[in-house]
Amino acid sequence: MLNNKTVLVNGCSFSRGPNSWPYHLQKIYDFNLVNLAQAGAGNSYIHESTIEEISYRAYDFVIIMWTGLARMDFKVENITQFKNSKYTSQYQKTRNDWPQKTIYPVNDQDYVDDSWVFGCGFMNNEQTMVNANLFNGLYKHMDIQQFVYHALIKMISLQSFLKAQNIPYVFTFYNDYVEDLKTNKLYELLDQNNIFAGENIFTLAQKYNDLDDTNHPMDKTHAEWATLLKDFINA
Repeated sequence: MLNNKTVLVNGCSFSRGPNSWPYHLQKIYDFNLVNLAQAGAGNSYIHESTIEEISYRAYDFVIIMWTGLARMDFKVENITQFKNSKYTSQYQKTRNDWPQKTIYPVNDQDYVDDSWVFGCGFMNNEQTMVNANLFNGLYKHMDIQQFVYHALIKMISLQSFLKAQNIPYVFTFYNDYVEDLKTNKLYELLDQNNIFAGENIFTLAQKYNDLDDTNHPMDKTHAEWATLLKDFINA
């Protein structure tokens, strides 16, 4: 179905790296892949960078792996203020190439906007992000219901945009938080036909005991999950 197509993927660290599921899926189908996923990224980055990228270039299919609900991101005017942080798109995009990756004539990381800072850094108590006071007040005044609300709004917005552009897509979730999403009536606005409702990649990795020391799925899980996703796309 995706052979010789141009496919856009976005997500967080669960969608990054030479052995991650997008590259296993690419081997199955042999498509042109642009992968904007960044380690530490939240759903604001995923939502907005996907729309921005599609405004520049044409895609035949989009696959989104939504990340943690509590991750909040911002674009900032002066990213050099965060030069000591690893929780920025400017830093993370430099980590997304490897010797076997095809980067000529186009490197997809050149499409990543440098100016994003990721709230995951504040959540992980990285000193640069804590000292910046960018996220402190935000997290002080939000709990799970606000995080669910904002995540769902982003999902619904991107769904509407992709449908308006007539771009086929699949939404997935990196972890098992669907029950949290269902606590808000907005969840009913998501088109279930376009959501891969099978076992999420983190749960699959737990079942296989295939998590690395950073609690990320390893190659076996990524390969298996790509096969499950292939079956869903074909259906």
